[in-house]
Amino acid sequence: MNKKLASEEKKSSKTKTKEKSKFPEENVKFLNDMGVEMGLAGLHREAIASLKKGLRLDPENSMLWLNLGLSFYALSEADDCIYALTQSLKTDANQADAWDLLGLAFQEKGNFKESKRAYDQALKFEPENGRIWNNYGTLLFAQKKYADARHAFESAVALYPECGDAVFNLRDTYIELGELELAEKCREILDSGDYDD
Repeated sequence: MNKKLASEEKKSSKTKTKEKSKFPEENVKFLNDMGVEMGLAGLHREAIASLKKGLRLDPENSMLWLNLGLSFYALSEADDCIYALTQSLKTDANQADAWDLLGLAFQEKGNFKESKRAYDQALKFEPENGRIWNNYGTLLFAQKKYADARHAFESAVALYPECGDAVFNLRDTYIELGELELAEKCREILDSGDYDD
């Protein structure tokens, strides 16, 4: 856990009552929306500042914590990302997006056991989410579990056919499994299509 974030969280809970009466709920929403907009513009440090201000007003807001985790992830700050997502999930454990991102963050740190646990939770809440299946497949592929990765990537492509990453990952998995005809079909699909990132 990041000591600086934990310290800020402790301070914010002490002033929660005082600040909440001073600042209406609209300000928390505004700070969250500003953080999201800045994150989308690639201004992640600014997004983090806005989201932290919102958390000082409402330290139990799971959406603020999730968006903070997204910005930390974008900056490759996995420890802070994991801390923020853990805080988000303490308030609302049913967030597939938070579990999915937690899986990615743990995967990047090489903690495959926790990554798998997070993806399993994400898929429990949204089994029809092709993006989550694709992310889970990348974990399985990294572990050289190619048959399981194939299932994950085939699920991803079936559920989210616009995702070029899933088709690309499925092609690589077919190659690893020696399924060269299927890999060639994926290559043809990739060459002919315009895919989402």
